[in-house]
Amino acid sequence: MSSEYSTRSRDIKPFLAMDVLARANQLESEGCDVIHLEVGQPDFLTPAAVIAAGKQALDLNQTGYSNADGLYELRQAISAFYASDYNLEVDVDRIFVTAGGSGALCLLSALLTDVGQGWILSDPGYPSNRNFVTAFSGDPQLVPVTAETRFQLSARAIASHWQKNTKVALVGSPSNPTGTTIRLAELKAIYQVVKDRGGYLVSDEIYQGLEYGPDARCSALAVADDVFVVNSFSKYFAMTGWRIGWLVAPEDAREPLMKLAQNLFICPSVPAQHAALAAFSRESRLEIEANRLELERRKSFMLSALRQLGFKISGDPDGAFYLYAELPEQFKDANAYCSSLLESSYVGLTPGDDFGGEQQKRFVRISYAQKYARLVDAIERIEKFNS
Repeated sequence: MSSEYSTRSRDIKPFLAMDVLARANQLESEGCDVIHLEVGQPDFLTPAAVIAAGKQALDLNQTGYSNADGLYELRQAISAFYASDYNLEVDVDRIFVTAGGSGALCLLSALLTDVGQGWILSDPGYPSNRNFVTAFSGDPQLVPVTAETRFQLSARAIASHWQKNTKVALVGSPSNPTGTTIRLAELKAIYQVVKDRGGYLVSDEIYQGLEYGPDARCSALAVADDVFVVNSFSKYFAMTGWRIGWLVAPEDAREPLMKLAQNLFICPSVPAQHAALAAFSRESRLEIEANRLELERRKSFMLSALRQLGFKISGDPDGAFYLYAELPEQFKDANAYCSSLLESSYVGLTPGDDFGGEQQKRFVRISYAQKYARLVDAIERIEKFNS
């Protein structure tokens, strides 16, 4: 009986974005023309060089185990990426290749959480973060953030919400669901608040690379060597289904992380690791940069078009491929709005309920990772639905 399963399994909340996607896919199977603005996945193809490298790995039977922390060559390539793109020296031994960004978050939840210890998380924020904490018997401590701080945690908010059992503060830049970034000066202030309280700072940077503007591009690794950074090949490199990410950790965390990785995962997918090596090639980077510029063009269109339809979007979100929008005044419940829009107009959006508490019930997350013409069509359908 389900009532006999663990308390943690009952406490984990559904991932509404995936529920919306499942219903949208069902409608598509019935012949409906659905526009997917609900899913957190780039619409671009994986770079051709990456696909070729993956095929070659299979042809060469490179399918055995790697070390638990991943292929040394891939960790070297990640280290070189930080040097070339961010002017940061990151020792190869601080890098762990993981089964997507989720694998890195799983390792960190196991490493940093004893029973009842708290993680400060933004509300709104990526829902799996709080569910990882719950799964490891921790205490997710959601801190409401608003447009005044660009829907990001600030040093002041973390200081005022730090509790006796708090151990970790997690920030996301660029953020899912809001598409906003944290500037380096604020990251430094956040780090100092956490450090002064004997805690750990975790920075979720899986949308790194998808920034629009030079001031938005930074990493928490520029602040200190004892932060934990989660990253992924999924978004910027368009490799979602390959399930490859990485974790950068302080030097003294290597031994316990290695033990956890060996036992929880054995190793990440080896063919996918060989494929990921090609993501750093010049050919791949040119393709990826063209994709980023196209996303910026789409963002500008959607930002303007949605505002004309009465959606409230704060500032100019400068990262990822999301807009976090408050519904026009005539609509009060995002869950009902998203359901009706999908069923009647075949446009999928994710309700704000997925990302936090009561204050998110009038917000929706809108992904612009669709072709420009499809975005134009989506706006026309939304305008007709709203009228």
